[in-house]
Amino acid sequence: MTDTTHTPEENLAFLRQLATAGKDAPLMAGPYLIAGGGWFGAASLLQWPPIREWLGLGFGQAMLAWVLAAAGFAIHLALLIRRDRSKVENSANRTINAAWTGVGFSIFAFWLGVAAMAYQRGDGFVMNTISLQVLSVYGIAWTIAAAVTGQGWMKANAFFAMLTVPVLGLFVGTGDEYLIYAIALVLTAVVPGVRLSRQAQRQQG
Repeated sequence: MTDTTHTPEENLAFLRQLATAGKDAPLMAGPYLIAGGGWFGAASLLQWPPIREWLGLGFGQAMLAWVLAAAGFAIHLALLIRRDRSKVENSANRTINAAWTGVGFSIFAFWLGVAAMAYQRGDGFVMNTISLQVLSVYGIAWTIAAAVTGQGWMKANAFFAMLTVPVLGLFVGTGDEYLIYAIALVLTAVVPGVRLSRQAQRQQG
């Protein structure tokens, strides 16, 4: 056996190679974004009055779509986590996945808080604030993702998500907020999720 001595320049080149490999590793968040945006975007669209009337659904029946979306997303999420459990994450993936995990838990916690407030006050209208909070934290997650990856389109995503919050607030109570929210979820979650999934497929292929 012989000892191999590496020069400082060789060690530095090796570290750079590792950093480049980590930076270029495919991001894994795409399917999760498609699942979340798809399930809840569809549920929101079913609340839009023209769609409700076209399908012959009452308001109470349409509201069940949120429960079905939550159940469907939970099952979908469990399947994705099980599939990806054996995959090795790089630092970019760990950071971005942590950001989106935090987003998910904060949305759930906010939903519980608003539901408790609605029950205590006997006013279900406050539940409309959930969509505003969702898009706000989406903006945070995309800002983090943009900082980690250096991809400019993610900054645009963050800006659009945050810009939609006051616009959506203007329409709350009109019925059209459900359509706006569904479109916003498609544009800030589903479409970017498809883009990330395609990038990952190209890099892996």
